[in-house]
Amino acid sequence: MLDSFVRYASIDSQSNYDSICTQGQHNMALALKADIEDAVSKTHASGVEVRLSEANYLYVTIPANIRTTCPTMGISCHLDVTPEAAGGDIRPIVDTRNGRTIVRTDGTTLLGADDKCGCTIAVQIIRTILSDKSIKHGILQFAFCPNEDVGRAADGIDSRLFSPDILFDLDGPEGNIITKSNFTARGFNVKFIGREAHPGDAKAQKLGDATAAAATFISYFPVESRPENSEGTQGYIHPWSFDKDGANVTVQTRVRYFDKSEGELFDRMLSGAIADTERKFPNVRVEIVYDDLQYENVAYTLHPQAQSLVENAAVKIGKEITFADERGGTTASMFAAKGLNGGMCVFTGQHDIHSTREYADLQEMEEAYLLMLEIIRQIPTIK
Repeated sequence: MLDSFVRYASIDSQSNYDSICTQGQHNMALALKADIEDAVSKTHASGVEVRLSEANYLYVTIPANIRTTCPTMGISCHLDVTPEAAGGDIRPIVDTRNGRTIVRTDGTTLLGADDKCGCTIAVQIIRTILSDKSIKHGILQFAFCPNEDVGRAADGIDSRLFSPDILFDLDGPEGNIITKSNFTARGFNVKFIGREAHPGDAKAQKLGDATAAAATFISYFPVESRPENSEGTQGYIHPWSFDKDGANVTVQTRVRYFDKSEGELFDRMLSGAIADTERKFPNVRVEIVYDDLQYENVAYTLHPQAQSLVENAAVKIGKEITFADERGGTTASMFAAKGLNGGMCVFTGQHDIHSTREYADLQEMEEAYLLMLEIIRQIPTIK
C-alpha cells in the first residue's frame, strides 16, 4: 500500500468550485482503473466489471463467490483532494514518527491523504479479494467519486451501478474513529429585491430597502441557534454570506441538524423569518433562490447490523475503535441525500487534513484494510 499511496498522492487531483471534474481527477481515476484492471488480469478473475463513467466515477463490481444470498456490500471513497490548501506539485516524503511509517510533504503543499488513503485501501482490498479465493464473500461494489471536497460527490452517481445494501465510506480521519451519524445539511439562499428611492421621499416613492430587510431576516434567528452556540448533536442555522448587488441583497444560510424534529423546527423558523421580513418591508420582494438537501444523516438509512459488523470485526483484529457523530458530511451522506442508503465512514489514517501539515499513517491504513476484510468475511452470515 505504501508504494500505491505515494504514487496516487503524487497525482494533482484537486477539485475546484467552477469545474464539473478537473483533469487531475480524471488522471487519478485512470491510475486506479489501470491498477484494478492489472489485478483482474494477474488473478484471471472472471465477471469483474470495471467501468469509468462519463461523469468520471470509477465503478468496480466483484461477483459473489458463494451460492447463498446475502446483502450487497459497498465501499466508497473519493478521487479529489481539497482546493482549500496549496496543491499542485505534490511530492510525498516517506518518514517515521514515533516508530511508525508516515507519509508527508515538505510543508509547502497538502499531501492529499484525504482521500488518497481511502483509495489506496480500497484498491488493496480489491487486489486481496481477487487473489485470495479463501475469502468467501457476496457481491462487492466499489465507487471512486469525484468532487467530494466541494460537496458534489453524489451529483453524478449511477444507482444502477452502485446501490449497495450495506455501505462503508473509506474517508475517515485518524486511526480509530467510525462515523455512525452526521449532520443533515440544507442550503437555503434568499434574495431580497429592493426598490431604490431618495430617502427624503422614501415613503411616497415606496423605498424597498433590501439591506435592512436582509438584516431583519438574519436577526430573526436567536443567537442560541447559531453555530458558535452548538455542539455535539445540536444543530444550527447559520446565515453566513451577505452579498449586495445594486439594490438587491442575497443571504446564504447553512442549516444543519442531526434530529429530524430539529430540522422541522428550523424549517418553521426559516418560514417565520421570511414572513416577518415581508410584513416589515412590503416594498421588498423576497425570493428563495436555492433550497436543497446537500447531505443527509446516514443514521436514517444505516443497515441495522452495520454497527455490530464493525464491532465484531474490530474484536477479530484486536483493534479499539470509537463511534462518533460527525458535525459535517461524507461521501455516504451525499449518497443518502440522493435517496441511496447511507453508510458509516471508516478511519483511514489521514491526519491534519485540508492543510499543508497533512500526513498519512501507514499502520492505521493497514488496520482499516484488515477491518474491512473482516467485515467482508462476515457479510455472508447476515440473513
